[in-house]
Amino acid sequence: MSKFVVLSHFQAAEITKAILDNKDKIRISTDLGLTASTVSVDYKNNFVVFSAEEKLTFDEISKIAATENVCFVVEKGKTAATKIQMFSAETNRFYKLLPTRDAPTAEISGIRMHRVQERSPWQDTEDKIGCVEPLSGMVLDTCCGLGYTAIAAAASKKVERVYTFERDRGMILLADYNPWSQPLFSYVKIKLAIDDISSAIKYFDAGFFSAIIHDPPRLQLSPELYSLEFYRQLFRVLKRGGRLYHYTGSPGEKRGINIPKGVVRRLKEAGFQNAAEKKDVLGVVAVK
Repeated sequence: MSKFVVLSHFQAAEITKAILDNKDKIRISTDLGLTASTVSVDYKNNFVVFSAEEKLTFDEISKIAATENVCFVVEKGKTAATKIQMFSAETNRFYKLLPTRDAPTAEISGIRMHRVQERSPWQDTEDKIGCVEPLSGMVLDTCCGLGYTAIAAAASKKVERVYTFERDRGMILLADYNPWSQPLFSYVKIKLAIDDISSAIKYFDAGFFSAIIHDPPRLQLSPELYSLEFYRQLFRVLKRGGRLYHYTGSPGEKRGINIPKGVVRRLKEAGFQNAAEKKDVLGVVAVK
């Protein structure tokens, strides 16, 4: 259950329609589509009441309904919603939680962290997990983001523990507000570390992980996570027969830049077998 009331334009549009229909009670999701709950409408004072401490004016609901590019949180004691967005002076990046009809995605300085057109963010996550199934034992999720990969991997019955790493505190703040990310902080099978995987990986024993999902930021943002040195570490900590999925995306493809080709070459040099591009999931798969 989410600890906040979080809305997007999808839910706000439904509430607006219910108000126009003069409904006193509205069955609506207050956690971006995960669950449904009943809220009441106070027509005398023009409020939508989510709880004794959480309510919004009709004008605020209209504002959310008209804003498609960010999610909103309803803070206790306030009658105006707050955009889930922030700027980090530490990274010099702008972060926001972007709504979809499925799980929201994170947008960092205009770059979206999941596919949102042909696939939804949660479907995108399931596609990546599918590349390393069946899962069991210890699983490494190198770059946590909103935590969807770690959550989906931990749901596999034979998985004992998912280790996930996030060095960007801005992402952790977004995840804290995101209802879809809450299992990241509560599920006992997930071990979240606020750390840089490029250095932390050296502390794991050889063959510790049965599968690795490597979903790094773009090459220009984190070149060390695409390096031969790092790939050698991934190879070392993966057990024999273990599978790797490496997200690459396709930036620069129209300009003739082929990032997957370089990734495949370096993975093979690091020792991986059967390294090959898998275009339908915008990445590369390989086996130790």
